[in-house]
Amino acid sequence: MPSVSKSKLKLAIKAQSKVGSMFKPFKVKGVKFRNRILAPPTVNDHANVEGKVTPALIKHYRTLARQGVGTIIVESAYVIKQGRSHINQLGISEEEHLEGLEQLVRGVKKEGASIGIRISHAGAQTSENACGEQPVGPSVLNFGRDYDISREFDQGDVAEIVLSFVHAAERAEEVGMDFIEINGTEQQLLDQCCCVKLNSRVDEYGSAKIETRMQLAREVVSAIKGRESVKIPLSYYFSIFEKIEDGFKPKDLKNMVKLLEKAGVDFFHPLAVHAMNKCFENKEPLCYWTAKYTDKPLIINGNIKSPQLLDEAATMGCADWFAMDQSIFDRLQWYPFLKRKISQ
Repeated sequence: MPSVSKSKLKLAIKAQSKVGSMFKPFKVKGVKFRNRILAPPTVNDHANVEGKVTPALIKHYRTLARQGVGTIIVESAYVIKQGRSHINQLGISEEEHLEGLEQLVRGVKKEGASIGIRISHAGAQTSENACGEQPVGPSVLNFGRDYDISREFDQGDVAEIVLSFVHAAERAEEVGMDFIEINGTEQQLLDQCCCVKLNSRVDEYGSAKIETRMQLAREVVSAIKGRESVKIPLSYYFSIFEKIEDGFKPKDLKNMVKLLEKAGVDFFHPLAVHAMNKCFENKEPLCYWTAKYTDKPLIINGNIKSPQLLDEAATMGCADWFAMDQSIFDRLQWYPFLKRKISQ
């Protein structure tokens, strides 16, 4: 009889639990979630020009909650005007943003869902028109004609950026968010630092080593977790597929996850184009690889748009939440439909 590794056996046991408890309440870090269905950000321009929550934004997320979503992650909110990616992006950088965010949180929680917010800095992927100054990045970058050439950030910029993430986390706590999620993908600043193609520095914030390319992210996470006023859990959102062609290996993923875990990340949100796409020589999906290197809870995300794909993702056994594609939520009576199909 072939031997079964301890990690695969653990995931197999976990899979049985996740499939059976897909629509049941569970807790992570003291936060209660009514089911494992998660709605990732699906809009990014419903705020007003000042970055404030609008009635349309509240309606969008409250509708998802009313339909049965267990957990909602609000779209990327800029932590400082310097890091605003576009006009009408949601903001969490100023006190004036709090009132609308409080209304959003109250509305979603009234419908029974839990809610977190993704916080972000655009880095070089913005324009002077959007952020009010020359963009900053790990290196001098230009993302195209809609963006302006960035300057390389210096130590003074680093201190300001880290503090802006901390203040954003404090505001998230203040308005009642259940957790925060740091945006480490989508070619935003922290992702730019991690990517060899975009980070040509040779100092403590960049080199061939993943440890230095992740330094800014580690400082952000550590600073947030070290702030006594921030008690809500912290998620880290990341992707690696665009980095694999540049030589990103399983050992780099392991080091990245371990570094972030040590810094204080409470759970991870690995993004794939397709949740079941295999990486690293087509061996296993990204969520599975991530689960090999951490026991922290995981969100699986990547084009899960049918009950069959949801069941396949759950059967893999590595995820605690399942981020569904927007097309599922566009279906009338999607919640009883999913529940019926998964229960069969």
